[in-house]
Amino acid sequence: MKKIFITVVVLIYSSLALAKGGHLIIAMNGKSEPANLDSQLDPYDSAKVLNNFVADRLVFINPNGAKYEPHLAKNWEISSNNLMWTFSLRDDVKFHDGTKFNAEAVKYNIERILNPDSGSGEAAAEFGNLESIEVVGEYQLKITHKKPFANFLQTLATQLVIWSPKALKENSVSEFSNKLIGTGPFTLEEWVPNNYAKFKKWPEYNWGPSIQKDKGPVNLEMITVKFIDEEMVRGTIVSTGEANLIWDTPAQFVSQYEGDPTYEVISGFQAGTGMQYVMNVTKAPLDNILVRKAIRYATNQKALNELVYEGRYLPMNGPLNSVHTCFNSEIENRYEYDLDKAKMLIEEAGYKDKDGDGVYESYGVAGMKDGTPLQVLWTALSRQAKGEALQAQLRMAGIDLKLEIVPGPIQLERAQKKTFDLMYERQRVPVPDVLHLVYHSGNTGPGGWAWTGFEDQNLDKILVEMKNTVVPSKACDLAKQAQNIIQENAIQLPTMGQAMIYVHNNSVKDFQLGAQGGWFYVYNTYID
Repeated sequence: MKKIFITVVVLIYSSLALAKGGHLIIAMNGKSEPANLDSQLDPYDSAKVLNNFVADRLVFINPNGAKYEPHLAKNWEISSNNLMWTFSLRDDVKFHDGTKFNAEAVKYNIERILNPDSGSGEAAAEFGNLESIEVVGEYQLKITHKKPFANFLQTLATQLVIWSPKALKENSVSEFSNKLIGTGPFTLEEWVPNNYAKFKKWPEYNWGPSIQKDKGPVNLEMITVKFIDEEMVRGTIVSTGEANLIWDTPAQFVSQYEGDPTYEVISGFQAGTGMQYVMNVTKAPLDNILVRKAIRYATNQKALNELVYEGRYLPMNGPLNSVHTCFNSEIENRYEYDLDKAKMLIEEAGYKDKDGDGVYESYGVAGMKDGTPLQVLWTALSRQAKGEALQAQLRMAGIDLKLEIVPGPIQLERAQKKTFDLMYERQRVPVPDVLHLVYHSGNTGPGGWAWTGFEDQNLDKILVEMKNTVVPSKACDLAKQAQNIIQENAIQLPTMGQAMIYVHNNSVKDFQLGAQGGWFYVYNTYID
């Protein structure tokens, strides 16, 4: 009897020891907290990543090779004219509220995004020129474009999270953002803005993507995401034990974890525009191309990287960074650092420093009163240190850069009302269509990302042709032409590509980066 009891105890202990679970506590940059957790409406990538916990997509991008794979869609076909996509969907999926996932649900979600009243400007722009969405069976859907749209699978893998139509109908926008009824491996338990969001394992989940090793519910019991503004707190929080993972670790704190076997440092770069600042060309002083070019020449990218980020970030000098497949290397050296050239251009534009204070004033400049200092407003969500370093560089060229840190909703308001000069705008999109999103003049409406106010018929024509081509090499050729026009007109200030740096303690197992460095997955993660 005693021997049997000991055996049972050993078996129970072994079972508990092998069980995978735990509570993952993530420290996230508070300035990147979405205003709305629903990524169909909120344009920031942070919302998309958080939605990975509670929702699924039709298509999944496998981090190993960045290939498009089936997820909620079992398979798909495209017609010979590249206009009609036919999707066969899984028939064993349900939403957190118990309602069925089917073709009608997919159609409802797409139509919600496309509805101009929804405010889904960015997401809608990524669906191409749709002609029709047709339900041809409970689990089969046909989507037809008016013109070929090569990036459609990318859109379905990033922009289209699928929510419960029933829950969307029963809740207002703000109410739904606090519920997020999807099909994902976790449910949203609680969101306290400016504080934290909690996600609880959904035990009925059984349709994870190919990277999930053990099918069924995920390992983690709970995820808490803490929104932390202060870099000092966020950068040290893993070492204090108040979190076990930092998402977007400030570069200056990375060295304290490197080489320590109790921590792991993981870095990833994100193809796209990088950490750029777009210029508002609709008002003085940046309506003058000479001033815009002067800012480009007066900015020392290498010095910024070394001073603020210990050289860990990706150097870049154009509209797309070097990890993008359509990067144009031929325009990289267009604005090499040249302080004398910057001053010469400013003086050519009609500015003089008559009072000798080191800042140029306008004389005979259209739209500006004589004697007005050459001031440029720098608007960003965060990164005060980088702003201050750039401020010092431009001051050497006689430009008074004023710094302004604002939350996301204010940034979007500034963009729509054009009440900015130089403003942070980053898109993490690995396909050429990112240029259409940010620079086509048609994307200036609510929710749109074309903020500069720059209009050029030739650029628009190239971007439309690029968006509609289905041949990747041709799309990249057109993207390179577009980059040349953007570069020549100096309508953005590139300031390197961010290294998305994660740090976790060694209790976190099987944490996995996505194909894009800013995305990560926890389908296999557990706390040891």
